[in-house]
Amino acid sequence: MDHDIELKLLAGLSVDLGNQLSFSVPTLRTIANIGSRKYDALISVLLVNKASLEELAASRVTNFELFALNCMLNEAFWSKAKQGLELFFGMEPTLRESPDGALIYFLDDPDMRLDDGSFDYFQSLIMYSHNIQFQREQFSPGNAKAKALIEKLQKGKQEILSRKEQIFDLASKISGVAWKSSGVSIFNVFDLTIFQFYDALNRLEQVDYYLFTLQGIYSGHVDGQKINLSNIHWSKKYKP
Repeated sequence: MDHDIELKLLAGLSVDLGNQLSFSVPTLRTIANIGSRKYDALISVLLVNKASLEELAASRVTNFELFALNCMLNEAFWSKAKQGLELFFGMEPTLRESPDGALIYFLDDPDMRLDDGSFDYFQSLIMYSHNIQFQREQFSPGNAKAKALIEKLQKGKQEILSRKEQIFDLASKISGVAWKSSGVSIFNVFDLTIFQFYDALNRLEQVDYYLFTLQGIYSGHVDGQKINLSNIHWSKKYKP
């Protein structure tokens, strides 16, 4: 991600998306008011990705075309998409059908629209600001029996994940940052944007790793000659 954009997100400023659209990251207070489960559902709709669908991964269909098509054909999907778009752009979106496909624009101005380019940029900003990494699992079964086994395992995995509570949910992460950080407290942590929050969380983890490494060196359990401390200092750029 561009350094200037990272700086804007860290400062809680909006990012220009083109087509007169500006992307803004919600605060933790806003997310808490929405509810973390509902918020996650909105994010998942906005991050629809053809790479997650094997039959579309190699096609020429764009993520925006897939998103727009779902908006047109699925009322429940559009309802969530509409809420999510309004949350990040601060304006109510309009959905219209056209000869070239669906149009999604704002303030009744077709020039203020989402398209392939702006939508891809929009998705990348959501993923970056929310510390999300998207990876599609790849399988190459050797035969039909192996393929059936993999599909069965995948189905079981999804069933477990759908029922299992997250060990570190958003609330516990927020509480951890609030009570551990010297500059953030439970009284102001909800004023942070989601990007600022994850940056604080990652920096605290880097500080811990750095201090634990120092303790290991001082105690003789870690060979200090094999470690460049400047490479693990918490002021270094975070790489997930």
